[in-house]
Amino acid sequence: MRFRILGPLEARTAARPVSIRAAKPRALLGTLLLHANEVVSTDRLVDELWGELSPQTAPKLVQGYVHSLRGQLGADAILTVAPGYRVEVERDELDLLRFEGLTADARGAPLERAAELRRAALGLWRGPPLADVELHGAARHEVGRLSELRLATQLDLFEAELALGGHSRLVGELELLVAAHPYQERLRGLLILALYRSGRQAEALEAYQAVRRTLSDELGLEPGQALRDLESAILRHDESLLEGRAPEPAAEAPSRPRLPQVGELRPLTALFADIVGTTALAERLPPDDFGVLVGGCVTQMSHAVEEHGGIVQSYTGDGICAYFGVPVTHEDDPERAARSALRILEVVGDYARDIAAAWSIPDFAVRVGVNSGTVSIGEVGAGNPQVAAFGEAVNVAHHVMRAASPGTVAIGVETARRIGDRFTLEPRAALLSMAGRSERVAVSRLVGAREARPRRPRSLVGRVSEVARLRAVAADLGAGRGQVLLLVGEAGAGKTRMLAELRSAVPERISWLEGNCLSYGGLASWPFIEMLRRWLDLEAGDAEVVVRTRARARLTPLLGDDPGGALAGLGRLLGIESGAEDAGRAYVTWVEALTAESPVVVAIEDLHWAHATTRQLAEDLLALTDRAPLLLVATLRRDVETEGWRFRTRVLTDFSHRATELTLDALPAEPMEEILRNLLPGALDDTVGREIVARAEGNPLYLEELLRALLEGGGLDRRHRTWTTSLRPSALLPPALENLLVARIDRLGESARRLAQVAAIIGREFQLRLLERVAGEGTGDDLAELLRAEIVREERRYPEPVYAFRHGLLQEASLSSLTKDRRRELYGAVAAALEAAETASLDDYVEQLAHYHAQSGNTGEAIAYLERAAARADELGTGSRADDLRARAARLATEADREA
Repeated sequence: MRFRILGPLEARTAARPVSIRAAKPRALLGTLLLHANEVVSTDRLVDELWGELSPQTAPKLVQGYVHSLRGQLGADAILTVAPGYRVEVERDELDLLRFEGLTADARGAPLERAAELRRAALGLWRGPPLADVELHGAARHEVGRLSELRLATQLDLFEAELALGGHSRLVGELELLVAAHPYQERLRGLLILALYRSGRQAEALEAYQAVRRTLSDELGLEPGQALRDLESAILRHDESLLEGRAPEPAAEAPSRPRLPQVGELRPLTALFADIVGTTALAERLPPDDFGVLVGGCVTQMSHAVEEHGGIVQSYTGDGICAYFGVPVTHEDDPERAARSALRILEVVGDYARDIAAAWSIPDFAVRVGVNSGTVSIGEVGAGNPQVAAFGEAVNVAHHVMRAASPGTVAIGVETARRIGDRFTLEPRAALLSMAGRSERVAVSRLVGAREARPRRPRSLVGRVSEVARLRAVAADLGAGRGQVLLLVGEAGAGKTRMLAELRSAVPERISWLEGNCLSYGGLASWPFIEMLRRWLDLEAGDAEVVVRTRARARLTPLLGDDPGGALAGLGRLLGIESGAEDAGRAYVTWVEALTAESPVVVAIEDLHWAHATTRQLAEDLLALTDRAPLLLVATLRRDVETEGWRFRTRVLTDFSHRATELTLDALPAEPMEEILRNLLPGALDDTVGREIVARAEGNPLYLEELLRALLEGGGLDRRHRTWTTSLRPSALLPPALENLLVARIDRLGESARRLAQVAAIIGREFQLRLLERVAGEGTGDDLAELLRAEIVREERRYPEPVYAFRHGLLQEASLSSLTKDRRRELYGAVAAALEAAETASLDDYVEQLAHYHAQSGNTGEAIAYLERAAARADELGTGSRADDLRARAARLATEADREA
């Protein structure tokens, strides 16, 4: 059998087409083919075929439709596999699998071959996917994702063909696609560039004005920065436009610091530090000396906090209170706070030696406490109110500090959970008691940072084609071919795991240099400094004489006479020289010298966090791949505003003949289930396992953190040989993921961030019309920002615009910062807006309205809508559904009575 779903649904035997005319069997087969080679549960099929208005006999009907389809397609076409059914097909038997295979092959292929593969992939499309199939459940999002994937492939193809010089013949195709997608700015940019390269500068500028008018008149938007930069480059006749390189981006205006979000909930790590024994010091020293001594120490501590992206919230005379996570959340706030605490001990240790010499005080020391948790942001003070965090997390941090010994750092249990694999911790034997708190607090001593503890390697599943291409890259390097490898994916997709797989694939004779970009900045060019220091076997804190000796011993034999001054340039990077030598050129000289001895891998992790100087040095190494056996590897996220993305653009534009790009997309359910089985020994209850996998939506890190949250929170219980849970995985947002996702949302502008909160209240999917009724007119700019940041995606434009959060956890993260009162207020506003918008068709929205009113605290209205929905279900002959709705109404009434 062969199937086609990239257009109307088609099935065909070797001899003839098979006509499946009935709507429900066609929808059932379409759902199974969307999830080819995966088991789709009967419950899921019922949801796709009927939505919330499924008849009581729906499972039996599904069974009958399967029987009917087997009669038409063959007895083995649909397999019964608990808890549902599966269609097994090879790649050449389903057009979707062929499309995905061709696009995957194109990502690592040379430019001409990649263009050929993408054209073949796009040739499989005959129209919108499953165009003649009506679905009612989550598969609608999957269909939208496929359409989005088609457009992305078209854009990738056009970019490749522009780089190959095909600008003249592309203009017509681009104009047709622009007519179908008038608001797609990347597409508009390609058309403008194709016109300009075809010698049609006036038309290129008019095309820019056309998109500007369209966005302004219809959406109230201005073109994005990339289009504005392109117009500027055309006006100044930037030669890079003709050479295939993108123009350098305009310097960004300094952004205003974000104000803390008063009245919101935030994930926060609090740090308290104070000087030990200041009362005795004040008795021993004159007031002016005491003020100088304490003020100098507090200043040093403040600098240590700010170096790592924290803010000092208040000064306590002899200490500080600092926040990591306000005003902006970072995914690694607990780690930043821990490194800041250790830095405080380091700088105060140096300061203490000066104090001992100046004042003969031998025991000057500080103590530091750190703790993490969710807090409420408010204001304190009258005349000049200050932002402050309120909640148990801050109170515990202060008590943890008081429990620390002089010259040490103590941390609370949640911080310890988050940083335990990157720092050495010593648990305290005694638990900390706090006044007014019934439970005692576990406290650990933070000893120091260390290399990430190697975890038990997770089986690499679901990445067969990617691993094959990694091994091909390793083989080419072994043969002496220089290359660039880009590993692209969202946080948790498996970039670091793929890098480890590459390292295991290269022969031992190959030199491996690896460095990490730091989220909080650090030294410019830090990953390259880190590589050099590791190659020299240097440790943090080594004396300058040790650094000089090691550098001379290892670099002099390698570089010989050093006519270009490479030794001095490398010395600048190591901090032992201060001349004006070009450190970048020296670094290239060093790496090239290494490649003369054996092939070299230079791996840069997290390039999305890179400084411009790091990106520039990485670009300096690109030319070396043309003349030496060098593999330059970068892991990065899809964030177009970063230096990492600018590096990717340079690679794919000027070094595409050396480039391989592996994009790690979300994993399907089956490999995610295998990862879950590997993480948890013993069988997991099927329902719980499916819910955890569904919640993770194809991201291995999300899966791991959800499972960790269940285990550490006591939510998983082992019963005989099976694990089960009393908690709902769908209600979990683990702290590590909350920080990660809230940090992503915090990069938005303030009004866009608040729009995301309103959208999250409406639901995973939301209508533009309803969003504007709640948030007000003029949301176009903010919605465009959410789209560009890949927080939401456009599901469809007809019959009306509908959008959806790209991941369910992004919706949860948007909700997580809302206080209970603010949530109730917004749910009430959404209910009122929906009632006003759908006056003539309220019966279609009664359950939705019941949910909004229940969440807003308007129990009476919620019960009334549930009763109305139950009566409608009776009319439709779905008695069991009516019973469920009345039971929900009864539970709401009981809860309301209990709270009254």
